[in-house]
Amino acid sequence: MGAGESKGKEPEILNVFTPEERQNIHKLYRHIISSQTVLTEPFLKKYLYQWSDLEPVVFSAVCNCNANKGTIQDGKISEIHFGTFLAQTLKGTHAERADIVCLLSGQEYGGQEYGSVQLRRLYQTVFSVVKYYTLLGESDDPRATWKTDIKDDDISRIALSFLSLQTLSETENEQDRKCQYDVEQWISKCPMFSKMFDRVFTAMFPIIAKDSLHDICQSMLPIASNIDWTKSTTLLDTLSISFINYHLPREHQSIWRFLYSNSLHGDSFSQLTRYILGKGPNVILVQDKQGHLFGAYVSDSWEIKPTFYGNSTCFLFSLKPKFGIYSATGYNENYMYFNQGQETMPNGLGLGGQLNYFGLWIDYTFNSGHSKAVPKCTTYGSPQLSGSSEFVVDHIEVWAVGPEKKSDDSDDEDVKTSILDKDVAAKAILELAGKKQHSEGLRELAEDEKEMTEEEKKKFNTIPKLL
Repeated sequence: MGAGESKGKEPEILNVFTPEERQNIHKLYRHIISSQTVLTEPFLKKYLYQWSDLEPVVFSAVCNCNANKGTIQDGKISEIHFGTFLAQTLKGTHAERADIVCLLSGQEYGGQEYGSVQLRRLYQTVFSVVKYYTLLGESDDPRATWKTDIKDDDISRIALSFLSLQTLSETENEQDRKCQYDVEQWISKCPMFSKMFDRVFTAMFPIIAKDSLHDICQSMLPIASNIDWTKSTTLLDTLSISFINYHLPREHQSIWRFLYSNSLHGDSFSQLTRYILGKGPNVILVQDKQGHLFGAYVSDSWEIKPTFYGNSTCFLFSLKPKFGIYSATGYNENYMYFNQGQETMPNGLGLGGQLNYFGLWIDYTFNSGHSKAVPKCTTYGSPQLSGSSEFVVDHIEVWAVGPEKKSDDSDDEDVKTSILDKDVAAKAILELAGKKQHSEGLRELAEDEKEMTEEEKKKFNTIPKLL
């Protein structure tokens, strides 16, 4: 790679890089070592001063990753060693990245301890990656459209959810201090964390070709629209928004359009109905009086009908006290329900389960609801989302997702619609003049329609005076 290193000695793993990326590696390596001839720990730590949570373990990861294991002497990292570490970290397989994550989490070597990871240390690594991802996201364009904060507790909850843990105390049990946690399998099943990992280490070691950066650095946040932040707030933090948005169909990820909040529009089911019916796919958020925050994505516009509708892309989710996504199980098709003014059917908004036993239900009285799941919701496989199975509503918030569906172009409508269809008086005058209509509704004007004769024009001009 460098001028002083033979290409014949380069390991095959370096072939994952383009010529542009190889040149970038060379430039970065020279930048880090400054006037030195080889990379050592003090210089790498100096370079990583902005990444203080990860800086103490990166040097060990470079030296001990599978691509370099046993080949680095006296802690002196050559440019080839540096490149192979980057190949494994930035473009590696699930197994290769799992090796890096384990090293960053203090994986031990030698004897029976090799491969064991302290769950607490693994959690700390995941926490750090999520933290740096959120910091990098502060400069993204969509972030400027949201007025919401993020706290360490939010980062902790999503880090725990990535590891399928309920509470932080689960990482502290003495018997689990050394766990044979299958990091490779976990990484393969947690693509959202992988995306965060990619962005963080691409920013830490900026050598990826420009034409490959868009997908890596693309924000998981949508643009927030149709909201006045001087009058409204949101229940969501940026990680919660990203979490929901990441799991939406791709065509609905670019923009969220604010529809309703009871803090702004009032505690009224009729108001909720007014603002959310017919608005297309949307996300509904519910916070109960116990502080649990949960909700649903629905694939169709809400409409009033006494039957279930929607499709299998709908899902339920929880955000507090833990993150979770609950997709359709295929057991039934009871995805979404919205009814009002019926005496024999439940009136309210529901998702999953069955009538009167929904996975999520908001009653038409608005202030009450339920989340029934014994043992789980049949439609979505979700547990009880609320603090109690019968809950009191604190806040409800609804966002339409994806670009707004445009109706037929008004200009085209004008072309196909006669002015007489819009002006009843003019239509009556024409009929009195002896001209027949083609239809009572919208119609295309006949291209061969004859102009009025001079006699007809005189009648047409005289009729208004008579009227």
